[in-house]
Amino acid sequence: MNFLPQTLLSEPMTLLMTWMLLLVAAFPAVMLLASPQAVHRPGQLVMAVVDVLRCHLEAREQARREAAAAARFAAEVKASSVRADEAVRFRQDLWRESGQHAGDTWLTWQAAEEQVVRGRAAAAFTAPWAVRTPAEYAERKRFLHRSVRDAVHRGDLPTAALAAALAGRDGWDPQLHPLEQELVVLRAVAEHRRWCHQQATAAEGTAWDDIQRAVVVRDRTRAEAVAAAHRAAQHRLRPIHEHWTLPALRLTWGHQLA
Repeated sequence: MNFLPQTLLSEPMTLLMTWMLLLVAAFPAVMLLASPQAVHRPGQLVMAVVDVLRCHLEAREQARREAAAAARFAAEVKASSVRADEAVRFRQDLWRESGQHAGDTWLTWQAAEEQVVRGRAAAAFTAPWAVRTPAEYAERKRFLHRSVRDAVHRGDLPTAALAAALAGRDGWDPQLHPLEQELVVLRAVAEHRRWCHQQATAAEGTAWDDIQRAVVVRDRTRAEAVAAAHRAAQHRLRPIHEHWTLPALRLTWGHQLA
């Protein structure tokens, strides 16, 4: 195996330095082709060589910086695209959870409505009577408070219902017969379950809207990532040769002769 080609291919800096030395050695001949009068002004010829080399090196450095910036931007946009994908999957998980919750609240609401129907039937076969003694009133009051407190502890009623029952507000009447009080509690539970289902349905709709917005962002960032990767690839493959064309040499040499 030839040692020199192997060394040049495995050592990029060696290859670059060899190329630059060959270029410097051949440059005077190129300059003479570009401007024959250069043979009479060797000092200016050297200055022209230096200027062109400097311009070329500056162009290479500028291209390197632009390529590095394009690569960094492509990496940042790619990371944004990955985060957008994760956001879509996260929103989809939330939507599925909210849909499950909406279904569960529907079932509990319907179960509460069935309890109301049974409670209404039980109350229809009972002849309620008015409170006749303070002790009976106190017992009915304790029964109401206990029933509401138990419903709150089960999660069938909000905590505000207990405060309203203790204060005798919002339809909570301690003078009612216990069966009537149970029916009032069951109706309040059904109403609360209906409200919970409405809230869960609204949350499911909001989660779906969030998915649509996340999909729009994901698609946009995907397109931006593809475009940024394409630009970065163009920067990597762009050759730096414009400073070595014959018109450029003539322009530089003409400037030196002026």
